[in-house]
Amino acid sequence: LKALRRLNLALRDHGADVHRLDTLRLLLFSATEAELFSHAALFFKAKGKGRRVDQTVVERLSVTIPADFIAKLSRVADDLARKDLEVERTYIVRALLHAKHDTTALAKAWSAMEKRYPDKRTLRGQRIERAKAR
Repeated sequence: LKALRRLNLALRDHGADVHRLDTLRLLLFSATEAELFSHAALFFKAKGKGRRVDQTVVERLSVTIPADFIAKLSRVADDLARKDLEVERTYIVRALLHAKHDTTALAKAWSAMEKRYPDKRTLRGQRIERAKAR
């Protein structure tokens, strides 16, 4: 959560109006499968154990993400399993959160993600959806 909070604040400093779950979605949107694979493999090497890094759960995040993000994570998990690294999708997300990120590039990717996957709960997201429907 600290890594997510730091990244979220860095994106806000770059002018992106994001909340922490937006930041998580943005990471999944912008990361390629190869990047997800490498982050997870490096995280696995550094931390070991593919299931849970430690037994402490401070807070659980519940986030709704598009089906293609889930499919991307599943493909990466399968590729890691082929290399004998048994990890769950949540582990891959955790590795992604702890990786180094170019916050300037992420802030620029925010508007592209917002247009492609608008948050229908917000007024802005509803306007984007109506414009796409026209």
